[in-house]
Amino acid sequence: MSAETFAKRILLLLGFLSVAMAAPAQTLIDELAKRTGVSPTQVTALLADCNANRNSMKLCAWRDELAAERTLTRLLDEKRAAFPKCGAVLAQKVAAWQRRRDETCRQSAQRQWSDGSMQSAALAVCTTDRTKQIMQSLSSDSCP
Repeated sequence: MSAETFAKRILLLLGFLSVAMAAPAQTLIDELAKRTGVSPTQVTALLADCNANRNSMKLCAWRDELAAERTLTRLLDEKRAAFPKCGAVLAQKVAAWQRRRDETCRQSAQRQWSDGSMQSAALAVCTTDRTKQIMQSLSSDSCP
């Protein structure tokens, strides 16, 4: 994958996540439908069996990634409310972690799929797994 193609995919994903975070009340299915241009009914059908085909696999991976990002956002909001003095430290820690996560997952997906059609799904799976890991470490009742 060229650097330009990679940059476009990252920008698309970042746009996807930023819109998703701006409208948390919107359902995951509605958000996936909006981003993919597929009707909510079709999205629901594709999500019914994540192993049915490549489109189902990708949508399921993106759904899980979006859900994990939303959960992380809620957890961070809760931490900031519980420990207001730690807000800046928490923001720096998470921003640094997100940069490492994104780069590590990009490299992993590139190694696994090169320019293959499932690279975006592999990236989403990796991002989801890493996001769940940071949520576990942030779940303690103390300031980071």
